[in-house]
Amino acid sequence: MSELYELSEVAEQNGKKGKPCWIIIKGNVYDVTKFLSEHPGGEDLLLEYGGKDASKAFRQAGHSSDAEKDLKNFKIGELRTTTTAATTTTPIQAQPTLNQEKEKRVSSPAPTDDAEPMKKSSGSGFLCCC
Repeated sequence: MSELYELSEVAEQNGKKGKPCWIIIKGNVYDVTKFLSEHPGGEDLLLEYGGKDASKAFRQAGHSSDAEKDLKNFKIGELRTTTTAATTTTPIQAQPTLNQEKEKRVSSPAPTDDAEPMKKSSGSGFLCCC
C-alpha cells in the first residue's frame, strides 16, 4: 500500500531552502529532488511546481510514454483525499414530489367577495381565472 500524504505535507516539500521537491500528478506524490538537474525542461520548471499539483502542466507539456514510465521511479505515495465536515454533515435537501408540486399549483388563495373563483379547465388540471 502506498503512503498517504496530506496536501499540507506536500506543500512543505517545495524544494526551497534545502527541502526536497515533491510534486503531485494525478493524485500521486512524487519526490523529484534527485531528478531536478536531469529534467530536460530545466530544474526551474520543476521547482515552480514544487509542493503543488503539476497534473495540468505535465499533461500540457506533451511528455512521452517513456517519461510517464520513468515518473513511476519517483513515486513516494498518494495524496490523501478528505471530505470536509460541512459536506459530510449537511443533509441533502429532499426534492419535492410530483404530488407536492400538484398541490401547490391546484391550491389557490381564499377568494374575496369581488373575485370570481378559479375554474378548472377541461381535462388538463390547469386552473383558469376566466
